[in-house]
Amino acid sequence: MRRGMIAMALVAATLLASDGPGRAQSGENEVEEIYVLRSMRRGRVVPSDFCSPTKTGFAPALEDQLSVHSVSVHTSDGRMTGTTDKSIGDMRVCIGQAMDPTLLGTYTEGQFNGITFTGIGDCRLVRGNMPEDGILTHRCFLVMSGLPEPYVGGFMISSSLYSKTPFGAESSPPGYAQAGILIIRLWKKRLP
Repeated sequence: MRRGMIAMALVAATLLASDGPGRAQSGENEVEEIYVLRSMRRGRVVPSDFCSPTKTGFAPALEDQLSVHSVSVHTSDGRMTGTTDKSIGDMRVCIGQAMDPTLLGTYTEGQFNGITFTGIGDCRLVRGNMPEDGILTHRCFLVMSGLPEPYVGGFMISSSLYSKTPFGAESSPPGYAQAGILIIRLWKKRLP
């Protein structure tokens, strides 16, 4: 499942990086923007007033702070080759347990490239100790709102991997792209 989501993210990145006929965005009346990014967890705390149940709709157990980074890919095959060190955004995420122990409710506020948003959704544990001991994989889906003009809505999906060292870019064991590979789709109102 995780490989499938990463493959989907990288195919999207390849389409966006190319200038050929597969290009997803073009034209004067472009109504969709697609971003492929990487998130890294910078901190985790006991939920503050930011995560109040009246705002989130659930009782959060955790509050995460994440940075958002752009990625580089090979245009020939879509393989991710790196991440920028400089953050291009941040997210603050409230996380709470649902009735299903593998499902987590999420409330997010953040920004990337100056685009602010609010996201409500969920994350599901895909697999523990896979591909090796100490690794947890999740997939998440957020409906995005509170976007500035000219955006009318969007969504974010992620394929996330957390290791024994859950903060920053370096995984333990080493060699994994921690934490999330994000695909964000934003829609604009069509001009007449």
